[in-house]
Amino acid sequence: MERNAKQIAIKVNKSLDSLGVPVNTRERATILSKLLDITKPQAWGLIEGLAFPDITVLKKLASELEIKF
Repeated sequence: MERNAKQIAIKVNKSLDSLGVPVNTRERATILSKLLDITKPQAWGLIEGLAFPDITVLKKLASELEIKF
């Protein structure tokens, strides 16, 4: 599962890069948490590849950031 979380983090960060979101992790977590309506710690975990999102968050990632899984 850790490997999958890292792969999702790579995709999330690439999508955030393409949107012009600042590279600073704290800013990214704040923006991602608002975009996906999740907590900042959840967003931080997604960005750093520390947490595997549940199905609801996966769907939001696919929809909002156009990430394909």
